[in-house]
Amino acid sequence: MGALIDLAGPGAVAQAETLDTPFTPVLVPHLAQAELMVQYQRMLAAGAVPAGLAGHWPLDGNGADLSGLNRPVTAGPDATWSTARAGGALALGGTAGAYASGPSVVDTTAPFTVAAWVQLGDTTAIRTAVSQDGATTSRFLLHFDPTGGGWSFKVRSADQAQKVAAVAGTPVTANTWTHLTGVWDGANVRLYVNGALAGSAADTTTPWDSPQGLNIGRAKWDGAPANRWIGSVDDVRLWGRALTAAEIAVVGGLTARQNNQYSFATANVVWGQPSDPATWFSQARCASFLTKVLKYTYPWAADGSYHQQWFGASSPEAADYQAGFAGNPGPHFRPVLRPADLRPGDLIAVNYNGSDTRNTGHIVMVRSVKGVYTGSAVYPTETQYAVEIIDCTSDAHGVFGVGNYGTYPDTRMVGAVDADNLQGVGIGHMMFYAANDTGYFSRYRWSVNTASDKTYTVTQRPIAAARVV
Repeated sequence: MGALIDLAGPGAVAQAETLDTPFTPVLVPHLAQAELMVQYQRMLAAGAVPAGLAGHWPLDGNGADLSGLNRPVTAGPDATWSTARAGGALALGGTAGAYASGPSVVDTTAPFTVAAWVQLGDTTAIRTAVSQDGATTSRFLLHFDPTGGGWSFKVRSADQAQKVAAVAGTPVTANTWTHLTGVWDGANVRLYVNGALAGSAADTTTPWDSPQGLNIGRAKWDGAPANRWIGSVDDVRLWGRALTAAEIAVVGGLTARQNNQYSFATANVVWGQPSDPATWFSQARCASFLTKVLKYTYPWAADGSYHQQWFGASSPEAADYQAGFAGNPGPHFRPVLRPADLRPGDLIAVNYNGSDTRNTGHIVMVRSVKGVYTGSAVYPTETQYAVEIIDCTSDAHGVFGVGNYGTYPDTRMVGAVDADNLQGVGIGHMMFYAANDTGYFSRYRWSVNTASDKTYTVTQRPIAAARVV
């Protein structure tokens, strides 16, 4: 593992926020507003819908219940904890001991909702991700049924004679993370896939309570475990009510992907209602997001005339910011020439010098400087700094699970599959270098995982930073 060197004294790098220094500035107004936007988008990505929650098992290495109701599940002897997904997941191999179980948590004679992230490794047989059981059979099953059309949410009669299923009817791709939500509202069953309604059916069975336990990774039939899951299950939740379609869009990640986007369209950045994360939007690019933050925070930036005068556009591109910071950015910015002088809230702009056909460059906001990094991509005449940043991007910083990624992660990174990862605003880490003889910016790389041949010198891609004053 690479070394991280903390510095002290004049010219030392700014460290992560501490709580015992009330008179040391660790935040500035525009960083606070950017931070708010990031945290609300993180709430959306986490599917925050607390009202009526009866149980919540993140399955991040244990069976703890985060609902506050103290209803943990216990993993069976063959279940393992996977680290192939951010936070972790429950990995199941279809054997008799591959499950997690606990007490029943919802009254299945009243409306309820069940949700889970699932990764299915086998599509040749019925596989149940979540069920709640009676003495003989499961009252509900959130599962895969190859005979019934794929993803399915099913309810059964107590005597097993009847079943009703809401079926997605779309192809299921093995080993792909998918969010499933099943709703029983007292009269109908509905299935949502990745936050969108996929199937529904009228329930013709007689409701009955199922007090014999909650199961993750299996169901019950004829009084015995059945339909064992092969693959992984993550973030299981149950509510003692029927969630609305809008709430399920949040739980299933649909709202997060709609509200937080890297978009070439006109920027739409909205600080919403504090009580409702779904009213917060960041649909922008790196430069347009940060411009919106400045305009929202400061009266001098609000109408765009300052940016027009000093950066050549009311909504500048990243290259415009870099040129302005390197020249004369006007009275409200002060150039920062050395990575060692960076403070929280400083802006760093990179000019791609025409090397990218879609982007003029990239601009980020400093959240903290972690220190000098010596773990990889070291140059003998330069000093490398690990910088925690807020930015808006379609390409999260790092490679999940590789090398020192865990020390320098990105809030948008879900796993090793690019399609699973989030985009838009978030917190990540970039590496900026300083020339040892001058201390000035000398090069950068996108993340701690970026190879040496993918670093860019300031000759290839000029870098300039500034502080709002």
